[in-house]
Amino acid sequence: MINVILIDDEEPALLEMEFLLKAYPEVHILAKFTNPMEGLESLELLKPNAVFLDINMPQLDGMTISEKLRKSSYKINVVFVTAYEEYAVKAFRVEAMDYLLKPVSRERLDQTVMRLAQSSKRNPNIRDGMLEIRCMGGLQLCWPGRNPIKWRTEKEKELFAFLLNYSGKELTRDQIIDELWSEHEIDRAVRQLHNSIYYLKKTLREYGVRQEQIQISGHYCLLLGEVWYDRAFIENKIKHQEGLQKIEELEAVLELFDGGYLQQEGWAWVEQNRESLQRAELDLRIRLTGKYIEAGMLYEAEGTLKEAFRKNPFEENITYMLMVLYQKTGETAKAAKHFGEYQKILKDELKIKPQESIMKLYQSI
Repeated sequence: MINVILIDDEEPALLEMEFLLKAYPEVHILAKFTNPMEGLESLELLKPNAVFLDINMPQLDGMTISEKLRKSSYKINVVFVTAYEEYAVKAFRVEAMDYLLKPVSRERLDQTVMRLAQSSKRNPNIRDGMLEIRCMGGLQLCWPGRNPIKWRTEKEKELFAFLLNYSGKELTRDQIIDELWSEHEIDRAVRQLHNSIYYLKKTLREYGVRQEQIQISGHYCLLLGEVWYDRAFIENKIKHQEGLQKIEELEAVLELFDGGYLQQEGWAWVEQNRESLQRAELDLRIRLTGKYIEAGMLYEAEGTLKEAFRKNPFEENITYMLMVLYQKTGETAKAAKHFGEYQKILKDELKIKPQESIMKLYQSI
């Protein structure tokens, strides 16, 4: 799959390029922007394989964007799409992959897509140099385009995850033993810890991880440097509210919630952080629903709420918002079906009835 972003300050040209690219099943359009500043900011989050970029734009021209990309830590193929033939020489000076003149013909676009496909095969991820750590769903540490790291034992893997969970904080020997080796006598637990630390460092080193990327120092403190870590990325976005004002930005962050935090691992010490991230995901879904409704995207709003209900069936606010949406669209059959499911879950699992406000809303529908 070739993931792309489209940036053009002219809406008709943007829609035309979207229409043309949708004819290629191997191309997936992550997002499109008429504001070049927003488009540039999205690249770090969405990390596409390629960007289709107009050159002559206000605020920030395509050449400047291409220069910034060329100096970044990961590679994105740039395809210029412009009405001005005179920019061709400059385009190739900034190492653009291709240069398309408007109006773009299907035959010419065939060649571009073929080149992008060949580039993706050579390097499927195209994010050069950035070590990735993913904890949403299950633990995975990998270089782009390579198989994930193989842990020597499950306990070594859990130790890394535990230190990562508290990255930047000094942990004591007893804190780690209480969570990971509580079933052993203290002397044996200490030996297990020391051996696991030794082999953990060895595994990271053999996989090519440098100390400026991941370092274990002092009293069992894991420090992160030049890495991309999904949990840290999500929490930073939520904390500073950067890039969470638009539908595309919220959608992109929610895509990172691929299962719960370390959901596949089954470690008891994970639960508190898992619940916190589940709450954050729910809040983002509710915010995205509001954005969808404002934009008149009611089908998308319904889908987002139904996904939230699947993950959090006891959350009253989700059912209330769904019922309000069905009231707005006049879909009484869907309202009845959902209320029935909600009522049954509460009765079977908690032995309670729906909140009075939800009952009244359902009756009014």
